[in-house]
Amino acid sequence: MSQQQSPGTSEHLGEAGILARLLTHVPGGDRVEVGPGDDAAVVDLPGTRLVITTDTMVEGFDFLAHTTCPRWIGHKAAVQNLADVAAMSARPIALVAAVSTPAGTPADWFEQVTEGLTRRAGEDGAQLVGGDLGRADRPTLTITAVGALREGERAVLRSGARPGDVLAIGSPALGRSAAGLAAVLSGRVQVKGDGTVVIAPGKGGNPAPPSHHATTPLDPALNTQLEGLVAWHNAPDPDLSLGWTSGRAATAMMDLSDGLVRDGGRIAVASGVQVDLHATALSGDVDALAVSASALDADPWDWVLHGGEEHAMLATFAPGAVPQGFRVIGVIREHVGQSAPRVLLDGEPISGEGFDHFG
Repeated sequence: MSQQQSPGTSEHLGEAGILARLLTHVPGGDRVEVGPGDDAAVVDLPGTRLVITTDTMVEGFDFLAHTTCPRWIGHKAAVQNLADVAAMSARPIALVAAVSTPAGTPADWFEQVTEGLTRRAGEDGAQLVGGDLGRADRPTLTITAVGALREGERAVLRSGARPGDVLAIGSPALGRSAAGLAAVLSGRVQVKGDGTVVIAPGKGGNPAPPSHHATTPLDPALNTQLEGLVAWHNAPDPDLSLGWTSGRAATAMMDLSDGLVRDGGRIAVASGVQVDLHATALSGDVDALAVSASALDADPWDWVLHGGEEHAMLATFAPGAVPQGFRVIGVIREHVGQSAPRVLLDGEPISGEGFDHFG
């Protein structure tokens, strides 16, 4: 029996059969008046204003099949969308998911993506309330997330930073996602379908053609750290609740998705200011990654300054008003002169940029 005809594939089960299996992984909730199965969902929102965002993950661009697993794909899709809602200081409420795959995709793939998505969303109080299934030449997952602001709650924008504010990050460590990406692209790390990370001691351990081969053999003592870095890249787990709790005191905020320099620059441009990062505040992040960076022929400063997909809250606060959960990594200065850099490191320009979808 061919793959397309074998039981348990999308083509064999059809859309209705796949949906029936997926719905067993989608919990109901008090706010879901009408859930999956009708033309649209009906959700009882707790606020007077909606916060809405959407994002797409495409195999080959946003994830590589041989470096992740379906459960992590769903987890990451939830995080990157919920982070955008949280960065506006809104509480996440609901998600809808549009999933398109090639014919013959195993039904288990859909189920594991759904499980990862609903489990991670549920940790922040959001529920999957509907979506769509379709055909495409490669797996594609598009999520729309909805959050709510209660009456009197302001949305925290990128444009509120002022000279004298401090820049803070809602994460104890930076650069982990970029380090995990470097590990899987080195060609010596394999991710199995269940999320197990296998470290090859020599070169070329990955069965799929990598985009880069590191040259230094990996020390088995690094296995535990590399496993954690790969897991964090594929399924980052920042504290998003900071966005709609203590982060509401921020003067400006966004989530760290495309690198500290690029995203810090976005706050700087929106606010008409300059960001000056503190090397001493970031040196601990760099030191924590130094051994892995050496093994992968990489610069840990590049991971910390330019590595994306952390999705932690990046915010500015008035001096002395930084809440618990955030740590200061820089200061906001007046931007003088159109040609002046928007982001500095200890007063000096920074080479390189973060991630750009069209770069």
